[in-house]
Amino acid sequence: MGKFKKFVFPSATLLFSLWFSAIFALGILIGYASVHFSHKKITNSGKANSVVLNFGKWKFHFHHWLMGGVALLSFWLMGVLETLPKIVVGMAGGIVFHGLYLYDNWHKIIMKNKGP
Repeated sequence: MGKFKKFVFPSATLLFSLWFSAIFALGILIGYASVHFSHKKITNSGKANSVVLNFGKWKFHFHHWLMGGVALLSFWLMGVLETLPKIVVGMAGGIVFHGLYLYDNWHKIIMKNKGP
């Protein structure tokens, strides 16, 4: 199933995007590549930098797919999503796609902090 997912999911996404708009598809590729290459920055612990907010006993992992999704949702709620260039919407979509496609922990958003 792993090889199937690694080939079919991105291929189907790209084909659908090209059907919608070549500029939108280009935006997806740019968004995906920009996140992919910027995540190559490594901390001293050997893990990729993450945005984690601590709230007492809980921590909130603000995944980059969530950031792109919140941006798209915000634009939609403000009524400006349709006025944005397709390439910008595609870039946000590429950020969301990258996070959902490459990481197994994409669903772990709110977690309990480990004790002392």
